[in-house]
Amino acid sequence: MTKRAWYIGCDQSEIAERALLIGDPARVARLAAQLDEVHRVKENRGLRTISGFHKGVRVTASAFGMGGPIATIVLHELANLGATTFLRIGTSMALPPVELGEFLIATEAWGQDGASIAYGGTGDPVPAADALVAQLRHAVATHGLPSRAGRFASFDGFYRDMFSIDPDTEARVAAVREDMLRQGVLVTDMETAPLFTAARALGVRAGSLCVATVDSDTQRKIADDEMATLERRLFDAALDALVAA
Repeated sequence: MTKRAWYIGCDQSEIAERALLIGDPARVARLAAQLDEVHRVKENRGLRTISGFHKGVRVTASAFGMGGPIATIVLHELANLGATTFLRIGTSMALPPVELGEFLIATEAWGQDGASIAYGGTGDPVPAADALVAQLRHAVATHGLPSRAGRFASFDGFYRDMFSIDPDTEARVAAVREDMLRQGVLVTDMETAPLFTAARALGVRAGSLCVATVDSDTQRKIADDEMATLERRLFDAALDALVAA
C-alpha cells in the first residue's frame, strides 16, 4: 500500500530521498526555477512541496512556514515517505562576531524549544550530520560565499526570546542574548535544533544553512533587494551540497 502524508498531502512516489526544508512558501516557488523536471505536489495548509532534479539528482523542497512544531511535522512526514537527508535553509538572527549577509553552517544546534523536548532532546546541543557539514563547507567555498560554521540555538518565542517589540520584554531578550553569547552561539532561529533532534530520533540526516539577516543587537535587517541576491546564492550552495552529501 502506498504511503501518504497526513498534512503535506503527497504520497511516497512524489518525494525524493534528499529534501530541502524551507520556511517561506514563496521561496519554494522561486527555487523551482533552478530545478529541472519540476513536479508540484497539491498544496495543503500552505505546505507547498515540489520535487525536481539538480545536476541529475532528484530533490524535494517543502515549506513549513515558521517554527519548530510545524517544521518537525514536515520532516517527520517526509521521513515516513522515505526521505533520508534533510537540509534546512533560510534566515537567522546574528550574534557577534557574525555579520549580516554571512552564510552560517550549523555544526550543532541547541534546543530552547518545545518540539526538541518532544523528540527526546535532553538540553544538550545536537550535532548536524557530518557529511552535510562537509559538503556545505565545500559548497560555500566553491561559490565564494562569506561563511562561518558553529553552534545555532533555536527558540519558540520569537517576540519573547529573540526580538523585542514591547518595552516589557527588552530586558528578557537582552538577557537571552547575553546567555547565547556566553554559550558560543553564532545565530538563533526557530527551527534548526528541533529539526536536528527530530532527525536523530527518526534515524535520518539533517543539516542547516542560513543567511544572517537580522542583527540581534540593533535589530537592523537586510534590505529586500540584497536578500534577493543572497537567496539565489543560498539556493545554489544548498542544492550543490544536498546532492553531494
